[in-house]
Amino acid sequence: MSVNTGCSFTNFTNAYATNTIGFTAPGCGGWGAGSLDVWFSFVAPASGIAIIETGSGTLTDAAMALYNDAPPLDCAGPFTLIQCDDNSGPGNMPYMVFNNLTPGDTYYLRVWGNGSASGTFDLCVHGPAVIPATGCVYMLELFDSFGNGWGSSTVDISINGGAFTNYGLTCAYNIILLGLNIGDILVVQYTASGPNQGQNSYELSFFPSGNNLYVSGTTPPAGIVFTQSIDCIPPAAAQQDCVGGATICNSQAFNNTSSNTGNVVDLTIANRGCLAGNERQGTWYYFSPSASGTIGFMIDPSGTDDYDFAVWGPMAAVTCPPPGPPLRCSWALPSGPCPACYNTGCGNGALDMSEGAGGNGWVAPMNVTAGQVYLLYIDNYSTTGQAFNLTWNLTNGASLDCTVLPVELTDFGAFVVEDDVELNWSTASEMNSDHFGIERSRDGLEFELIGTVPAAGNSSLTTHYAFTDRSPYTGHNYYRLRQVDNGGAFEHSHVRTAWIRLNGPVVIMQPNPGSDLVEVVVPAGGSGSILEMLDATGRAVLRQTLDSERTSIDTGALPTGFYAVRLHSSTGADLSRATWIKQ
Repeated sequence: MSVNTGCSFTNFTNAYATNTIGFTAPGCGGWGAGSLDVWFSFVAPASGIAIIETGSGTLTDAAMALYNDAPPLDCAGPFTLIQCDDNSGPGNMPYMVFNNLTPGDTYYLRVWGNGSASGTFDLCVHGPAVIPATGCVYMLELFDSFGNGWGSSTVDISINGGAFTNYGLTCAYNIILLGLNIGDILVVQYTASGPNQGQNSYELSFFPSGNNLYVSGTTPPAGIVFTQSIDCIPPAAAQQDCVGGATICNSQAFNNTSSNTGNVVDLTIANRGCLAGNERQGTWYYFSPSASGTIGFMIDPSGTDDYDFAVWGPMAAVTCPPPGPPLRCSWALPSGPCPACYNTGCGNGALDMSEGAGGNGWVAPMNVTAGQVYLLYIDNYSTTGQAFNLTWNLTNGASLDCTVLPVELTDFGAFVVEDDVELNWSTASEMNSDHFGIERSRDGLEFELIGTVPAAGNSSLTTHYAFTDRSPYTGHNYYRLRQVDNGGAFEHSHVRTAWIRLNGPVVIMQPNPGSDLVEVVVPAGGSGSILEMLDATGRAVLRQTLDSERTSIDTGALPTGFYAVRLHSSTGADLSRATWIKQ
């Protein structure tokens, strides 16, 4: 599959397919011995964004899973399961969005009918091709709840008083990246000229953190709705994302609601536990016991609404996204006319740790120790936006600590500016923080320290930081932060990537265009590296170890067309890229 800038469906079928064995089970969609799967691959664009949409044909209930294969990408594996989805798309069809794929890597998509179903289905993969090389980037997300597009309705963007650029939607979802610089004037308006306005919505957020700037809601208001003088300072993270979670103090009861799923994919098959629908209009919370004992709580919806929850921990500090399955989890489907039937939580005599849709809404309380840290996600499965109340039940001496939890990293991005990489990050609060170490890697595995930035120490206010890498590697650069406290303890942030384009032809294909024999020229010391050629679909069609700095390769078996050329080290590190055309 090609990753196009817009969704253009192609029709496929899994009829007469077989069941692929030897790969990690996808974990959703009724997968079993009778499931009939078909496979697709695509190369992640420079933006790292891929939107995977499906539509029903004679197959009306499908599922899909995305896998990654480590270099040399020859289908030999081991394959890593990234995500599995069953019903997030229109009807009972799947749908997935990723904004953190590794540019240039090949990803494999497995599609099958729920259980053993078969038939025809539509599929497209799309997303922005590149990240704008500007001071900062905003992400415009367009949604259609029915999946058939907006008709003539558009979101209109004007920068510095220029003419409006109109963005519409022909499918269920799309992303547009807007490149902006400090001092720019941004104006956003909505033209409500199409039908079914109640199906339309859009959001404007900071990329790549996803921190919200404007959320339209359904039936977006017409006219100019948002103006801003750009300062490229990320806003605080939304509570719908783990990094924007609220700290719960002194056993406080609270009331809350949510109208969206946030902008960061925090829950996956690896950590969601019983929450089979991942995130559905939920909010995140942190809590830490100041005294040991037993903690329980009750979530009381304001109406007959289906709320679910999960608790992760114990951990030494807030870790987003959660590193593994939850400690407690309820996905119960409430029923009955009584309001209390919709209550859920930890306690009420329950002994089980986790429950699915058939549970009664209650799981066992938690035995806790002072100083531990927990994450709580409260999830509105019904996606109605109705409020809920939460009350605590603390026994055996337990109490909650109101101390601000350790460093809350709310944003971290890496941006290419000419030949440098600018790193920007923010913290919502800090406690006893000493400094940040900036670490860089060629391959995402082995990191080195390239600089340090002093931390705020103790703060309950948002603090912004920046660091410029003046000597990045050519090609891939992987960055992470090492958050060090006054006692020397540390934690690592998520990894961010930046791609520095080549200044010259480090790998040369001669002749280009060519025919059945091509000479590959690599710089001094390039012998022993691995050359790989990919066709227009992203499939690796040739792979060869280079014995010297000039190597002749027989390409007679390759059809005419355009080929991407990648040069890897023996460890899989990306060294250089080029293109070659066979006549």
